[in-house]
Amino acid sequence: MLVKEQIPLIFGVPQEDFYAQLKAKKVFVAELRPALEGMKDVAKELIGRGVKPVVICDNMMAFCMERKLVSAVHIFAQGRKNDVALCRTGSLIAALCAHTHRIPVVLHEGAMPREAKGADLLKIGGMKVTSSKIKTYVPLLEEVPMSLVGRTQGQNPGA
Repeated sequence: MLVKEQIPLIFGVPQEDFYAQLKAKKVFVAELRPALEGMKDVAKELIGRGVKPVVICDNMMAFCMERKLVSAVHIFAQGRKNDVALCRTGSLIAALCAHTHRIPVVLHEGAMPREAKGADLLKIGGMKVTSSKIKTYVPLLEEVPMSLVGRTQGQNPGA
C-alpha cells in the first residue's frame, strides 16, 4: 500500500481508552516482534473500529519518518520511574527517531508486552528460520527519557 499522507504511528499495545479516542482513519502499526502483537492484536482491533492499519516492520519506522509520512509517534508505558517511562523494548528507538525527525512523541498507558523467549526470535510466524544454536537476548522493557516525550496520555491520540 502506498502512503502519501502523514499518519500516526502506533508502537506498542494500547489500552481501550486510546482506541476510543483515536480520530485517525489510517495509522502505521509496528509489527512488534517477536510476538507480532502489532500485526495480530493492534491491527485487528483497529480494523474492528473502522481504522485502516498499515503494518510496517519495526525497523521501518525511521524510513517512514524520514519521508515525512509520520505525523506523531504513540508509545505506551507500563509505568514511570523518576524522569523515564518504562516501555516495551523498541520504544526508545521509536522516540529517538521521532526526536531526530522533529515528530511529536505521545506517551500513553499501555498493556504489558507478551513475555518472549529467546527461541521466539528464531522464528517468524511460528516457523523456525534459523539455527537454534544462535544466542538471543529478549528484554521486555526499556527506559525512555521523558525529555523525548512531547505529550502524555489523555491528550488527543488522533494527531
